[in-house]
Amino acid sequence: MFKLNALSAAVLVSVGTLSISDVYAQENLPIEEVVVQGIRASLNQARDLKRESAVIQDSIVAEDIGKFPDQNVAESLQRITGVTISRINGEGSQISVRSFGPQFNIVKLNSRTLATTTGERSFDFQVLPSELIGGADVIKSPTADLSAGSIGAYVNVTTPRPLQDVGFHAVASAKLNYHDLAEEINPEFSGLISNTFADDTVGVLLGATFKESDGRIDNYRTSHWNQYSNDGSGFGLPMGENTLGEDGQPTRLEGSRGPGRTIFNMINENRKRTGAMAVVQWQPNSNFLTTVDVLHTKLEREFLGSGLQVPNQTLGRYTRAVVSDSGTLLEATIANTDLEMNVAYGLQESTTNAFGINSVFTEGNLTLEFDASFSKADSDFEGDDTSALHYTLFDNNGAIQPGEIILDYRTDIPTMTTTGALEVTDMSKVRAAWQRYSAQEIEDEVSEFKLDALYQIDTGILQSVKAGVAYEDRNISFQRFGTEFDPVSGGETWNGAGMWIGDGSTWGTDPSLGVLPSSVLSMSDSNFMDGISGNFPRQWVQVADHKAYRQATQKYLEERVANGDSYRADIVNAGWDTVYLGPGGSYTNEEETVSAYAMVNLQGDLGDFAWSGNVGARYLSITNNAIGTASTIDLLRLNEESSNLPEQVDNTATTSPQAMEVETTEDHFLPSLNLKLDLGNGHYLRTAAAKTITRPALSDSGVNVQESAGVDSPTVAISGGNPYLKSYEVIQFDLSYEYYADDDSSYSVSYFYKDIDNFISTINTVAPWNGPIDPQLAAAYALTGQTVTFNSTRKENRAGGVVQGIELGALHYFSYLPGFWDGFGLQANYTFADSEDKDATPINQPLVPEPGAGLEGFARHSYNLVAFYDKNNFQTRLAYNWRDNFLSSRSGDGLQPEYTEDYGQLDLSMSYDFTESLTGSLEVINLTNETRLMYLGQRDRVSLVEMSGTRFQVGLRATF
Repeated sequence: MFKLNALSAAVLVSVGTLSISDVYAQENLPIEEVVVQGIRASLNQARDLKRESAVIQDSIVAEDIGKFPDQNVAESLQRITGVTISRINGEGSQISVRSFGPQFNIVKLNSRTLATTTGERSFDFQVLPSELIGGADVIKSPTADLSAGSIGAYVNVTTPRPLQDVGFHAVASAKLNYHDLAEEINPEFSGLISNTFADDTVGVLLGATFKESDGRIDNYRTSHWNQYSNDGSGFGLPMGENTLGEDGQPTRLEGSRGPGRTIFNMINENRKRTGAMAVVQWQPNSNFLTTVDVLHTKLEREFLGSGLQVPNQTLGRYTRAVVSDSGTLLEATIANTDLEMNVAYGLQESTTNAFGINSVFTEGNLTLEFDASFSKADSDFEGDDTSALHYTLFDNNGAIQPGEIILDYRTDIPTMTTTGALEVTDMSKVRAAWQRYSAQEIEDEVSEFKLDALYQIDTGILQSVKAGVAYEDRNISFQRFGTEFDPVSGGETWNGAGMWIGDGSTWGTDPSLGVLPSSVLSMSDSNFMDGISGNFPRQWVQVADHKAYRQATQKYLEERVANGDSYRADIVNAGWDTVYLGPGGSYTNEEETVSAYAMVNLQGDLGDFAWSGNVGARYLSITNNAIGTASTIDLLRLNEESSNLPEQVDNTATTSPQAMEVETTEDHFLPSLNLKLDLGNGHYLRTAAAKTITRPALSDSGVNVQESAGVDSPTVAISGGNPYLKSYEVIQFDLSYEYYADDDSSYSVSYFYKDIDNFISTINTVAPWNGPIDPQLAAAYALTGQTVTFNSTRKENRAGGVVQGIELGALHYFSYLPGFWDGFGLQANYTFADSEDKDATPINQPLVPEPGAGLEGFARHSYNLVAFYDKNNFQTRLAYNWRDNFLSSRSGDGLQPEYTEDYGQLDLSMSYDFTESLTGSLEVINLTNETRLMYLGQRDRVSLVEMSGTRFQVGLRATF
C-alpha cells in the first residue's frame, strides 16, 4: 500500500486540489507528474479526483496551464452533474447546484472567501478570468473541515502553483471575439510564466489577461403589472361594449391583469476585463512550504440602450380591450397619449484584490497548516433605466393630432402599431421629458485566518485526527444614490430620501418644449430581435450619446430658468443628474464568524471490501451587526395632481430617515459523516450525512426598511431588509454508486435528500394601514368607500421544505471502435430534483394562479450532453445544456409568481495543434441563438424575452 508522507500532503494542500485530510484518507494515489494535454486527459484527471475523493464531488481541470475549457469558469462548471448557471447578457455569471441557487453555494478561491461586488454572498464568475484558473472542485457532501454555509455545494476554484510543475513554463494566447448582434470584433490577450530557482526550492508564477467585448442585448419586457378595474383600485379599462372577452362578446371582467409598461429595448454594451496574478512559493526543506499569492481583477462595463415604452397605465385612454377567460389582457388600443422612449444607461467599474499566505510545517506525524487572507471588492455604478423622452402627438406644424397605440399580446413579443403622429422613426417627434439618475457604491472586505492540525495515527481503523480553528471578519456596505427631475414640466425633484420637492405638472402640449439637438439622437439598428417573426417595431430613434444627452437637457433646463421659470437653484447649479444618498436603500453589515472543528479519518476492511471515511463536527458562532437607515412615512396625504375625485384617489407621502442598528448572534453545531466502500473492479459505494447551514443574503438582512405610497391605489408598500433573519438549516443525506471501467469510462448514480428548516422567502402581508393619514386623504377615501392597506414584501423566516432527487452521470469513450472513430467520446448527466414547500403561503390575489408547493429556484429536470472528439492534433466539443421551467419568485411583479421557462443552449469548441507548441482554436457560444423567457403566474403574461445573440472566438496559443 502506497502511503503519502506529510510533506506530500502539504504540497497537495497548497496546490488547492485536495485537503490534507483527504490525502491521508486515500490510498494508491500516485504523485508522479501528470502532463495534461487535450480534452480526454483533462476529463481523466477530473474522473480520478472524483474516484479518489473522500467525499461526493465532481471536478473540472484545465487542459494545460492557462488553458481552461471555456471562456468563463461558470460555463465550464455547468458541464458537471447537477450544476446549472445563470447568465448576465449571455455570459455565465453564477451557478446553481442540485437546483439550489447561487446564494446556497459557497465559492472559494484556493479555499478562501473572495470578496464580491454582488452585494450578496453569491459569487459572480464574470470577475474571474478563466486563463488564471487551474481547476475547480464541486463538493456535494460536507465535511467538518470545510467552511460551513453551503446547502447546495462547496465549490473550490484553484489557481496554478509554480512548484506544482518545476522548471520553466510559459504560455501566451491571442484571440479575437465577435458578437453577431453588435457586429464588432474585439481582442483578448493572456499570458502565464512560471519558473523555479535555487535547486527548485523557490518558484515564481506570473499571469495577466485582458479581454474587451462589445455586445448587444435585445429584450422585450413588461413591468408594473396591476389589475384592470373601474373602482379606483387599478388601471381603468373602457366601459361596456369596448371591453371584450375571448369570444368577442362584451364583458366586464373585473380584476383582469395587464402590464403598466410594455417595453422594447436594444442595449449595446462594452466590457473590458483585466486580471493579474502572482504566486511565490518557498520550500527550503522537506518539512516546510510557504505560498504567497496575489490576485487583481477589474471589470469595466458601459451600456447604452434606447427603446420604446408603452404607458399602459394611462388612465381613461383605453378605447378598446380584449381580455382572456383567465383574466389576461390580450389586446389594447390606447388613444391620445405619447409613446415613451425607454433609455437604459450604466457605467460600472468593479475591482477585486486578494492576498493570501499559506504555510505548512511537518514534523514526524504532525502537520500544521496556517492560512491568512484578505480580499476587497469595490463596485461603482451610475446610470439608470428610465423613460426620458417622448414621441409626441405633434404633427410637423406643431398641432396636436389624435393617435393610437395598438397592441396584441397573443404572441410572446406582442404586435405593436401606431397611428396618427406617433412615428417612432421620426426624430422631429422626440422631446425630452423627465429624467431619473441613480448611483450605487458597494464595498466588501473579507479577512480570514485558519489554523489546521493533522496528526497521523494509523492504528486499527483510525488513520488520522484533524482539528482546527478559523476566524472570518466580513464587512459589506451598499450605498444607493438617486435623483429624479423633469426639466420640462416643472421643478419637481426627489431628494434621495423618499421625498418629492417642487410642484411638478403633466408633460405640456407646447411643441417647443423639450426639443433636443439632432446630434443627440440617431437611428437604431433595424434588426431588433432578428430571427423572431412578428409585427413589432424593429427600429426606432435612440439616444446616440448619453453624455451629450445629459448636457443638452441640462442646457435646456438652464435656458428655462433664464426665461423666468421657477426651479430649485441648487438643482440647476449642481446639474439635474446630481445624485443624493438614499438612506432607505443603503445598508452596512459587519459579520464575524468564529469556528472550530474536529474530525477523524477512518479506514478498514469489511470482509473482502476496503472502506474509508471521516466523521466529525464543526461549531460556529456568528455575530452580525446591521447598520443603516430606515425610510418611513411621516404622513400619507392626497396627491391632488393625479387624483380624479371622487372616482379616482391617489396618495403620496412625506417620509423621513431613521438611523438603525441591530446586532444578532447565532450558534450552530454541525456534525458530518462520509463513508466510501471499495467493492473492487472499479465499483464504489458512497454515503454521507450532515447538518449544514446557509446564511441569509447580506442584502436581505439589512435595516434598510422603506415605506412608500402606492401608485394609483390606496396602498402603502413596505420593502427592504430584515436584520432578524435566521440562517437556513438543512439535514442532508447522500447515497451514490460509481463505476470506473478499464477503458477510462465512468458512470455514476446518486440520490440526495435535504430537509430544510428556517427557510427564507418574500412574505406578502396585506393588512389595514394604521399609520398617520392626512384628514383630506381620509375624507377622499371615505367618499369612495376605500380603506388604506399596506403591502409588505420583506423577507421572513418560515417553515422550509424537502428537496430530494437523483443524479445520473456518464463519461464514455468509444475506444473500442476502429481507426478514426476511436477518438469519439460522450459526457452526459441528468438531474431530477423534487421540492416540497412545507408551509407555502397562498398569494390570494384575484385571477393569479397559486404557485403551489414548489420551492423557489428549483427546476425538476436538467441535463448536459457533451460530445467530443480528441485524436492526434484535433479536438472538438459540442455541448448542450438544458434546464427545465422553474419558479423564480413567489412574488414577482404585481405580486404574481414569476417563472423562468425551460432553456437549452448549444456551444461548440474546436482546436488544432499545428505544432507541439502552437494551437489554433475556434469557439461558438449559443450556436442556435436561443432566447430566454420569463412569465408571471401563467404563460400568457410574459415578463421578459431576452436575446443575447451568438458569440464567436478564434485564437492562437503558444507554449514555451
